[in-house]
Amino acid sequence: MSASENQDFPQKGDNQWEERWQQGRTGWDQSHSHKTLVSFLNSAQADELGVPREGRALVPGCGKGYDVALFASRGLHAIGLDLAPTGVEAAQKWIALQAQSTLSNTEVICQDFFAYDPKEKFDVIYDYTFLCALPPDLHPRWAAQFHHLTSPASLLITMMYPLPPTSIGQNPPPWPLTVDRYHELLDKDWVMVWSQDVPDEERRTVGAPGGEKLAVWRRRST
Repeated sequence: MSASENQDFPQKGDNQWEERWQQGRTGWDQSHSHKTLVSFLNSAQADELGVPREGRALVPGCGKGYDVALFASRGLHAIGLDLAPTGVEAAQKWIALQAQSTLSNTEVICQDFFAYDPKEKFDVIYDYTFLCALPPDLHPRWAAQFHHLTSPASLLITMMYPLPPTSIGQNPPPWPLTVDRYHELLDKDWVMVWSQDVPDEERRTVGAPGGEKLAVWRRRST
């Protein structure tokens, strides 16, 4: 996918992510949830920070649905969004192979994130490899939509990636990011309440290389 092609993302009838799925170009797929996220959600720290065990969770750009199943296993009704119909079908098939308790607490929807407008707000949203898949001119809309989809005191969990040092090349996505960029986008409506660098041994081993940092943000009350 060339940089010039990505400038048109997302547009109806020009679904480059569907093309990737159909062609098997899913090099971002790690085949499991991030080890650092799994460890965090199973920790006392997650409970102390108020990561809910009931309510609604959203995973935009959910891919094959690993994180949808993970949040459902915590007790949340977890919804995954993806723009690619083939990806949604793959996620639904993968989740159907998981525990029945997980299956009954999940949804995977083929939907443009920016057009998504459910009646109920979300208690927690998880973003990983979604912001970096969006051209920089869409980043402010990414932040605004998170605000729209949540209520005061909701949580946002970000696995920041790819952070410096990176080796992205000339044809993103992923677009390189920085911790400062997340703050620029989120500080108006969110407060970072916790963060942790991902240890070298837990960093992703597929896709573009780059640093990673897990952070939890709480939405401001106003």
